[in-house]
Amino acid sequence: MDEPIKNQDEQIKPVENAVEQSETSTVETAPLPEEKPKREFLFRYRGWVLGILSLVMLAFEPADLEIIMFLVFINIFILAFYMRVKTRRVIGEHTRGDIQEADQLVTWGAYARLRHPLYVSNAAFGISLIFLHLGVSLRVIPFIVVLVAFEAYLGKLDDRFLAKKFGDEWKIWAQQTPAFIPREFHREGPMRSAREAFLADHFTWLWMVMILMLIVVRKIPFMLWD
Repeated sequence: MDEPIKNQDEQIKPVENAVEQSETSTVETAPLPEEKPKREFLFRYRGWVLGILSLVMLAFEPADLEIIMFLVFINIFILAFYMRVKTRRVIGEHTRGDIQEADQLVTWGAYARLRHPLYVSNAAFGISLIFLHLGVSLRVIPFIVVLVAFEAYLGKLDDRFLAKKFGDEWKIWAQQTPAFIPREFHREGPMRSAREAFLADHFTWLWMVMILMLIVVRKIPFMLWD
């Protein structure tokens, strides 16, 4: 009677060992979650860089600006606003944070005309604010040089990231689309409403309103003193 029981136990044990080995191999071969690439330091803190540059600019005494030049730079500011909203209509959520990612390569809308419309709008915003505060003088040169160089550097980082992720698709688009000087070309694609695009950038608009208010506050004593 003992012998059949013993044989039955020996048949059960290999099955149990096979199940254990299967579970162990499943655990060992389970793929680890892909770690997303961290952004470079200046990319991660680009908002802080622009904020510090603005505060340094505001530390200088304001200068008078003739009405014609005032209207010119106000219109540049408005065009930058328009470009940013148009751009935000064709891209997803805001890309603030430590992770650089892109679900797809956007090649329509503003991105059919140039590769970095957001950085161009940022530069236009900054240049208009610099002239509105400092006037037309040699003092604006270092601020404009730093601003334009910084935005161009961010564009290079974007190009590097997109080229690595999308490969030939990015190369074809980059060959046809200039980086910073827009061209007259339009390609249809999915877009959100202008209202949604505006609300998606609420932190940018808040920052912009604060800078404008600081410029006005700095201008009032200057104008009263004159």
